[in-house]
Amino acid sequence: MKIIQITDPHLVAPGGRLYDLDPAARLARCIESIAAEHGDAALCVVTGDLADRGTPEAYALLREILRPLPMPVRLLLGNHDDRSAFRAVFPEVQVDPAGFVQSVLDVPAARLLFLDTLERGAHGAGVLCPARLGWIAARLAEVPGRPVYVFMHHPPRSIGVRHFRRMLLAAPDDFLDLVHRHGSVRHLFFGHVHLPVSGRWGPFSFSAMRGTCQHIDLELDDPDVAFAEGSPSYGVILLEGEDVIVHLRDFLAPEPRFDAMTGRRLKAPAVSNLARAILS
Repeated sequence: MKIIQITDPHLVAPGGRLYDLDPAARLARCIESIAAEHGDAALCVVTGDLADRGTPEAYALLREILRPLPMPVRLLLGNHDDRSAFRAVFPEVQVDPAGFVQSVLDVPAARLLFLDTLERGAHGAGVLCPARLGWIAARLAEVPGRPVYVFMHHPPRSIGVRHFRRMLLAAPDDFLDLVHRHGSVRHLFFGHVHLPVSGRWGPFSFSAMRGTCQHIDLELDDPDVAFAEGSPSYGVILLEGEDVIVHLRDFLAPEPRFDAMTGRRLKAPAVSNLARAILS
Protein backbone atom coordinates (compact mmCIF):
# COMPACT_ATOMS: atom_id res chain seq x y z
CA MET A 1 0.00 0.00 0.00
CA LYS A 2 1.30 3.43 -0.93
CA ILE A 3 0.40 6.45 1.22
CA ILE A 4 1.49 10.03 0.61
CA GLN A 5 2.27 12.23 3.62
CA ILE A 6 2.25 16.01 3.33
CA THR A 7 2.88 18.17 6.37
CA ASP A 8 2.89 21.77 7.58
CA PRO A 9 1.76 23.74 4.53
CA HIS A 10 1.07 26.79 6.77
CA LEU A 11 -1.26 28.39 4.25
CA VAL A 12 -2.21 32.05 4.59
CA ALA A 13 -4.89 34.03 2.75
CA PRO A 14 -4.67 34.01 -1.06
CA GLY A 15 -1.80 36.17 -2.27
CA GLY A 16 -0.16 36.27 1.15
CA ARG A 17 3.42 35.34 1.98
CA LEU A 18 5.10 33.73 4.97
CA TYR A 19 8.82 34.27 5.72
CA ASP A 20 8.94 35.78 2.22
CA LEU A 21 7.73 32.48 0.75
CA ASP A 22 4.49 31.68 -1.05
CA PRO A 23 2.96 28.74 0.87
CA ALA A 24 0.13 28.27 -1.61
CA ALA A 25 2.41 28.06 -4.64
CA ARG A 26 4.67 25.58 -2.89
CA LEU A 27 1.77 23.35 -1.85
CA ALA A 28 0.30 23.55 -5.36
CA ARG A 29 3.63 22.40 -6.80
CA CYS A 30 3.66 19.55 -4.26
CA ILE A 31 0.18 18.46 -5.39
CA GLU A 32 1.28 18.70 -9.02
CA SER A 33 4.22 16.38 -8.29
CA ILE A 34 2.09 13.87 -6.39
CA ALA A 35 -0.57 13.72 -9.11
CA ALA A 36 2.06 13.23 -11.82
CA GLU A 37 4.33 10.74 -10.04
CA HIS A 38 2.20 8.98 -7.41
CA GLY A 39 -1.35 9.12 -8.62
CA ASP A 40 -1.63 5.41 -7.81
CA ALA A 41 -1.34 6.04 -4.05
CA ALA A 42 -4.26 4.79 -2.01
CA LEU A 43 -4.35 7.76 0.33
CA CYS A 44 -2.85 11.17 1.09
CA VAL A 45 -2.51 12.34 4.70
CA VAL A 46 -1.75 15.97 5.61
CA THR A 47 -0.38 15.95 9.17
CA GLY A 48 -1.37 19.36 10.47
CA ASP A 49 -0.58 23.06 10.51
CA LEU A 50 -2.77 23.32 7.45
CA ALA A 51 -3.12 27.08 7.97
CA ASP A 52 -0.58 29.36 9.63
CA ARG A 53 -3.20 31.42 11.51
CA GLY A 54 -6.27 29.19 11.25
CA THR A 55 -8.26 31.56 9.04
CA PRO A 56 -11.27 30.52 6.92
CA GLU A 57 -9.64 32.04 3.84
CA ALA A 58 -6.61 29.78 4.22
CA TYR A 59 -8.80 26.67 4.58
CA ALA A 60 -10.83 27.64 1.52
CA LEU A 61 -7.57 27.99 -0.40
CA LEU A 62 -6.47 24.55 0.88
CA ARG A 63 -9.63 22.97 -0.51
CA GLU A 64 -8.93 24.43 -3.94
CA ILE A 65 -5.26 23.45 -4.01
CA LEU A 66 -6.01 19.84 -3.00
CA ARG A 67 -8.69 19.40 -5.66
CA PRO A 68 -6.40 17.82 -8.35
CA LEU A 69 -5.37 14.93 -6.10
CA PRO A 70 -6.74 11.65 -7.51
CA MET A 71 -6.77 9.82 -4.16
CA PRO A 72 -8.73 10.32 -0.90
CA VAL A 73 -7.26 12.82 1.57
CA ARG A 74 -7.24 12.84 5.38
CA LEU A 75 -6.59 16.22 6.99
CA LEU A 76 -5.16 16.47 10.51
CA LEU A 77 -4.92 19.53 12.74
CA GLY A 78 -1.80 21.11 14.26
CA ASN A 79 -1.16 23.83 16.79
CA HIS A 80 -1.46 26.60 14.18
CA ASP A 81 -4.93 25.45 13.14
CA ASP A 82 -8.40 26.45 14.31
CA ARG A 83 -10.81 23.55 14.67
CA SER A 84 -14.02 25.57 14.20
CA ALA A 85 -12.80 27.47 11.16
CA PHE A 86 -11.50 24.25 9.63
CA ARG A 87 -14.76 22.36 10.14
CA ALA A 88 -16.75 25.24 8.67
CA VAL A 89 -14.82 24.91 5.40
CA PHE A 90 -14.57 21.09 5.53
CA PRO A 91 -17.96 20.06 7.02
CA GLU A 92 -17.59 16.54 5.60
CA VAL A 93 -14.49 15.78 7.70
CA GLN A 94 -14.81 12.81 10.04
CA VAL A 95 -14.85 13.62 13.76
CA ASP A 96 -15.13 11.58 16.95
CA PRO A 97 -18.19 11.86 19.25
CA ALA A 98 -16.57 14.76 21.15
CA GLY A 99 -16.02 16.76 17.95
CA PHE A 100 -12.28 16.18 17.64
CA VAL A 101 -10.96 15.60 14.13
CA GLN A 102 -10.05 11.96 14.73
CA SER A 103 -10.86 9.05 12.46
CA VAL A 104 -9.95 5.52 11.58
CA LEU A 105 -9.43 3.73 8.29
CA ASP A 106 -9.20 -0.01 7.85
CA VAL A 107 -7.13 -1.22 4.92
CA PRO A 108 -6.26 -4.82 4.00
CA ALA A 109 -2.90 -4.72 5.80
CA ALA A 110 -3.70 -2.70 8.91
CA ARG A 111 -5.76 -0.12 10.77
CA LEU A 112 -4.79 3.54 10.35
CA LEU A 113 -5.49 6.03 13.14
CA PHE A 114 -5.63 9.78 12.51
CA LEU A 115 -5.35 11.86 15.68
CA ASP A 116 -6.22 15.42 16.72
CA THR A 117 -3.57 16.89 19.05
CA LEU A 118 -4.66 20.54 18.72
CA GLU A 119 -5.21 22.36 22.02
CA ARG A 120 -5.72 26.11 22.02
CA GLY A 121 -3.67 27.86 24.70
CA ALA A 122 -1.08 25.09 24.94
CA HIS A 123 1.67 27.36 23.52
CA GLY A 124 2.60 25.05 20.68
CA ALA A 125 2.36 21.80 22.62
CA GLY A 126 -0.03 19.03 21.71
CA VAL A 127 -2.68 17.43 23.89
CA LEU A 128 -4.54 14.14 23.92
CA CYS A 129 -7.15 14.72 26.64
CA PRO A 130 -9.08 11.90 28.36
CA ALA A 131 -11.85 12.08 25.75
CA ARG A 132 -9.39 11.69 22.89
CA LEU A 133 -7.45 8.95 24.68
CA GLY A 134 -10.69 7.12 25.35
CA TRP A 135 -11.55 7.19 21.68
CA ILE A 136 -8.08 5.87 20.79
CA ALA A 137 -8.39 3.08 23.37
CA ALA A 138 -11.75 2.02 21.95
CA ARG A 139 -10.45 1.95 18.38
CA LEU A 140 -7.42 -0.13 19.40
CA ALA A 141 -9.60 -2.55 21.37
CA GLU A 142 -11.61 -3.25 18.22
CA VAL A 143 -8.58 -4.78 16.47
CA PRO A 144 -6.54 -6.79 18.98
CA GLY A 145 -3.32 -8.03 17.44
CA ARG A 146 -3.86 -6.23 14.14
CA PRO A 147 -1.11 -3.89 12.85
CA VAL A 148 -1.85 -0.22 13.51
CA TYR A 149 -0.20 2.88 12.04
CA VAL A 150 -0.71 6.25 13.72
CA PHE A 151 -0.72 9.69 12.06
CA MET A 152 -0.57 12.82 14.24
CA HIS A 153 0.87 16.33 14.26
CA HIS A 154 2.92 16.48 17.46
CA PRO A 155 5.71 14.03 18.28
CA PRO A 156 5.09 12.40 21.65
CA ARG A 157 8.74 12.43 22.67
CA SER A 158 11.92 14.38 22.01
CA ILE A 159 13.69 14.29 18.65
CA GLY A 160 16.84 15.73 20.24
CA VAL A 161 16.19 19.34 19.16
CA ARG A 162 16.06 21.75 22.10
CA HIS A 163 13.73 24.18 20.30
CA PHE A 164 10.86 21.69 20.50
CA ARG A 165 11.38 20.71 24.13
CA ARG A 166 8.19 22.49 25.28
CA MET A 167 6.24 21.90 22.06
CA LEU A 168 5.86 18.14 22.16
CA LEU A 169 2.81 16.12 23.14
CA ALA A 170 1.94 16.92 26.75
CA ALA A 171 1.70 13.92 29.12
CA PRO A 172 3.07 11.60 26.43
CA ASP A 173 3.22 8.55 28.69
CA ASP A 174 -0.59 8.36 28.81
CA PHE A 175 -0.63 7.94 25.05
CA LEU A 176 2.48 5.78 24.71
CA ASP A 177 1.39 3.41 27.48
CA LEU A 178 -1.96 3.03 25.75
CA VAL A 179 -0.53 2.13 22.36
CA HIS A 180 2.13 -0.06 23.98
CA ARG A 181 -0.58 -2.15 25.65
CA HIS A 182 -2.16 -2.78 22.27
CA GLY A 183 1.10 -4.34 21.18
CA SER A 184 0.74 -3.98 17.41
CA VAL A 185 1.31 -0.28 16.75
CA ARG A 186 3.99 -0.43 14.07
CA HIS A 187 4.93 3.19 13.35
CA LEU A 188 4.14 6.81 14.25
CA PHE A 189 4.01 9.43 11.48
CA PHE A 190 4.02 13.08 12.54
CA GLY A 191 4.75 16.63 11.36
CA HIS A 192 5.38 19.80 13.40
CA VAL A 193 9.18 19.70 13.47
CA HIS A 194 9.92 20.83 9.87
CA LEU A 195 12.86 18.42 9.79
CA PRO A 196 13.49 15.03 8.16
CA VAL A 197 13.93 12.70 11.12
CA SER A 198 13.37 9.03 11.84
CA GLY A 199 14.22 6.65 14.63
CA ARG A 200 12.76 4.65 17.47
CA TRP A 201 11.28 5.42 20.86
CA GLY A 202 11.41 2.09 22.65
CA PRO A 203 9.19 -0.27 20.66
CA PHE A 204 7.86 2.42 18.29
CA SER A 205 9.55 3.50 15.09
CA PHE A 206 8.73 7.00 13.85
CA SER A 207 9.33 9.44 11.01
CA ALA A 208 8.73 13.05 10.04
CA MET A 209 9.80 15.36 7.23
CA ARG A 210 10.11 18.96 6.14
CA GLY A 211 6.92 20.88 5.51
CA THR A 212 5.91 22.10 2.08
CA CYS A 213 6.71 25.71 3.05
CA GLN A 214 9.54 26.68 5.42
CA HIS A 215 11.82 24.24 7.19
CA ILE A 216 14.38 24.72 9.95
CA ASP A 217 18.13 24.38 10.09
CA LEU A 218 19.25 21.48 12.28
CA GLU A 219 20.36 23.17 15.50
CA LEU A 220 20.31 20.56 18.27
CA ASP A 221 21.11 22.86 21.21
CA ASP A 222 19.95 26.29 20.07
CA PRO A 223 16.58 27.22 21.63
CA ASP A 224 15.89 29.62 18.74
CA VAL A 225 16.14 27.81 15.44
CA ALA A 226 16.21 29.66 12.12
CA PHE A 227 13.64 29.06 9.40
CA ALA A 228 15.13 28.30 5.99
CA GLU A 229 13.76 28.30 2.46
CA GLY A 230 15.42 25.00 1.57
CA SER A 231 13.99 22.20 -0.52
CA PRO A 232 10.56 21.09 0.68
CA SER A 233 9.48 17.47 0.52
CA TYR A 234 6.62 15.06 0.91
CA GLY A 235 6.68 11.45 2.04
CA VAL A 236 6.02 8.32 0.00
CA ILE A 237 5.11 5.59 2.49
CA LEU A 238 5.07 1.93 1.52
CA LEU A 239 3.42 -0.58 3.83
CA GLU A 240 4.49 -4.08 2.89
CA GLY A 241 3.58 -6.83 5.33
CA GLU A 242 5.62 -6.17 8.47
CA ASP A 243 7.74 -3.52 6.75
CA VAL A 244 7.41 0.27 6.78
CA ILE A 245 9.36 2.13 4.09
CA VAL A 246 9.41 5.94 3.94
CA HIS A 247 10.87 7.84 0.99
CA LEU A 248 11.22 11.64 0.98
CA ARG A 249 10.53 13.35 -2.33
CA ASP A 250 12.03 16.80 -2.86
CA PHE A 251 9.53 18.19 -5.30
CA LEU A 252 10.63 21.72 -6.12
CA ALA A 253 13.94 21.75 -8.02
CA PRO A 254 14.99 18.75 -10.15
CA GLU A 255 18.52 17.65 -9.34
CA PRO A 256 21.08 16.91 -12.09
CA ARG A 257 20.99 13.25 -13.13
CA PHE A 258 23.77 11.06 -14.53
CA ASP A 259 23.82 7.67 -16.21
CA ALA A 260 25.07 5.13 -13.65
CA MET A 261 27.18 3.24 -16.21
CA THR A 262 28.66 5.99 -18.38
CA GLY A 263 28.60 8.96 -16.01
CA ARG A 264 27.05 11.09 -18.72
CA ARG A 265 24.68 13.81 -17.69
CA LEU A 266 21.08 12.99 -18.54
CA LYS A 267 18.48 15.36 -19.86
CA ALA A 268 16.93 17.32 -17.02
CA PRO A 269 13.31 16.50 -16.14
CA ALA A 270 10.78 19.01 -17.32
CA VAL A 271 10.07 21.83 -14.88
CA SER A 272 6.50 23.07 -14.74
CA ASN A 273 5.69 26.74 -15.12
CA LEU A 274 4.57 26.75 -11.48
CA ALA A 275 7.87 25.34 -10.24
CA ARG A 276 9.80 27.73 -12.45
CA ALA A 277 7.87 30.67 -10.99
CA ILE A 278 8.58 29.53 -7.41
CA LEU A 279 12.26 29.04 -8.09
CA SER A 280 12.59 32.46 -9.68
